[in-house]
Amino acid sequence: MKPFLVRSFMYPHETKTVNKYVDLMINNKKVGLYKNDSGNYWQLNGDPLTDAIGLVYQETVSAKVQKDLSLSYTMLRRWEQGCYVPWHRNRWECEYTVAIQISDNHWSLGFTDNDSDNPLINGVQKESTILTPTEGDAVIWQGAETYQGRRKLKDSACTTLMLYFVEKESHLDYKDNRTVYGDNYKTYQRPHGEWKIET
Repeated sequence: MKPFLVRSFMYPHETKTVNKYVDLMINNKKVGLYKNDSGNYWQLNGDPLTDAIGLVYQETVSAKVQKDLSLSYTMLRRWEQGCYVPWHRNRWECEYTVAIQISDNHWSLGFTDNDSDNPLINGVQKESTILTPTEGDAVIWQGAETYQGRRKLKDSACTTLMLYFVEKESHLDYKDNRTVYGDNYKTYQRPHGEWKIET
């Protein structure tokens, strides 16, 4: 499946609500700040609000990709100026990825089938491999099969919401190893290190 752009995936009042939610979480120190070589960003995983949004839009995304999907998990980020995303593929728990532009600006996504073609996101890309969502737009693609990346963010900040889906009733349909949605990963189990045997 080729990555595609969906205009007006979310309504403006929804994106503004999510953006204001990030402001409140940062101001109340309820979200972690991550710092690494590719820049600084605040991140929420499996949050009650974002998982609820994922569940609401599950049918919409299923219709767009013509597959019966289940929500795996969600990730909300506020990126700082200068952040970039190097070429990578997602985990299989992100089989169908939806990137929603929340803030009132834009930050293009680049795609390639093989990371050796363009090892750096700052390298040369064909225009057909770049999609630019604006506020409320979504980009949908098969996250575990397609290399993705973003050039350095020029704006002072950018907020994005990622929704990750898997095929319903597949071996990956287990809420990304959580017991319940919206748990902020408090019920997360590590299947390769913390097996719990039911007796």
